[in-house]
Amino acid sequence: MDPKSKTPAETPTPAETPTPQQEPRSRWQRLLGIRHRPGCRIPFGLTIWGVVIFGGIFGIIGMTGFVEYSMQPDFCRSCHIMEPYYQAWHESSHKEVSCVKCHFEPGLGKTLYGKFQASSQAVKYITKTYGSKPHAEVQDAACMRDGCHTQRLLSGQVNWKIKTSRGDPITIRFDHAPHLTQDRRGKNLRCVSCHSQIVQGQHLVVTLDTCFLCHFKGFKHGRDDQTLGGCLACHDAPKEQIRMSTGMFNHADYIDRGVSCQNCHSDAISGDGKVPRQVCWTCHNQSSQVARFTETNFVHKTHIQDHKVECSSCHIQIVHNLSASAATGGQRTIGNNNQVVMQAGTCAQCHEQLHSGALDLYRGTGGRGVPDMPSVMFRTQVDCIACHDYSKHTSDIAQVSGQTYQASQAACTKCHVQQYDDKLAEWLVAIDQNLDKAKDMVQQTAEALKRISDLPATRQLELRQLYDDAQHNIKLVSIGQGVHNMTYAIALLNVAIDNCKKIQAAVGLKEPDS
Repeated sequence: MDPKSKTPAETPTPAETPTPQQEPRSRWQRLLGIRHRPGCRIPFGLTIWGVVIFGGIFGIIGMTGFVEYSMQPDFCRSCHIMEPYYQAWHESSHKEVSCVKCHFEPGLGKTLYGKFQASSQAVKYITKTYGSKPHAEVQDAACMRDGCHTQRLLSGQVNWKIKTSRGDPITIRFDHAPHLTQDRRGKNLRCVSCHSQIVQGQHLVVTLDTCFLCHFKGFKHGRDDQTLGGCLACHDAPKEQIRMSTGMFNHADYIDRGVSCQNCHSDAISGDGKVPRQVCWTCHNQSSQVARFTETNFVHKTHIQDHKVECSSCHIQIVHNLSASAATGGQRTIGNNNQVVMQAGTCAQCHEQLHSGALDLYRGTGGRGVPDMPSVMFRTQVDCIACHDYSKHTSDIAQVSGQTYQASQAACTKCHVQQYDDKLAEWLVAIDQNLDKAKDMVQQTAEALKRISDLPATRQLELRQLYDDAQHNIKLVSIGQGVHNMTYAIALLNVAIDNCKKIQAAVGLKEPDS
């Protein structure tokens, strides 16, 4: 039979075609969605369930890796607005501590919440709805977590070394315990109340403005200088001798005799630390919120205890240094020592240049014909209140008319002991004698001026200028109280007398001095 003529019954059917034997899947293969692929180069494949399972596993691994990377400081700087904060952190003492150690509170729940907040900031950055100054809070629990500060800094004093406005080193004594475990002026402080991020280029530094606000706000300054704890509660007076223009100065010699700091440093505090109501509108736009402006306890609890809002965000700055008032508007410096004289406020509307004569004499300026001669006391930076410590009026009169403080011999003795006993009375007598002599000479010279009409015009002008200078010096010493600067006052009066002699000699009333 011809092989090509087979009948259909003799042709093999597909069912009779041999196939590889299917291996049964194990339980874990079924669970993971893995199936066999006999005859294929890769013998295993994934079912739909397997794709879901392994997709989820790799997704979780990738997400975990991204979450871990996103919690590293390098990720934070991927947003350009974070670069200044990253650089400040990188140069700080916390550069070995990751950002999340501080910005996320301890505990899984707190960490997840912190991560959610951070993610929302990332979304704002991507959608370009962010602000240029990101806001982040650091809770006390993060600072005091295990392995960080715990309770270490809450016991004992810390000697904090800083530099003054003039660059001199000073040590401030500080104790964390009373600031963090007790209410300070009725307020519950946090770590970030003092350790803040408001100094450009520095990360979590202590801002002295916050210290000054708490220690000085609401107290009197100047003559009746008051501070929370007093000056010596925070820092000692310099123990080493200070070189001044008048020689070496030793603080201990005066402090041991009870001389107060404000005798020489009455201008060391400037500003009142008030909060203008309009400051609230920079953050709040609801009248109901601003209406609670006067609820001090509520405002401080909300802004300081519950959230991180720097004190300086609301309060006007208080300045504290050796010449703090010099930087404040409405005041003027006197001399090269950066001392200042306070303007009289509303009094200045009627009393212009209040005490300017006494001030000019004290700093050795304002006279004519004599070079500047600052008083030794002025060059030593002694303030007015050091000598003017005697109350002129009784308390009942002072309640109505105000108080005037006069100088007294006791003030001299307080600082100089017996070295200047009876000197004040002696100086007053000497000034009066020289003033009387100068006034007599001016009176005589007034008659002599009537005879200068025959002299050339230029010569007449010269003589009248001499006479005017003599009168000016006498007024300055008389009204400004020459005792403020004896050396300068006597020199001014001597010039006045010499000018009068020159005028009298010019008209022939007196022989010219050789």
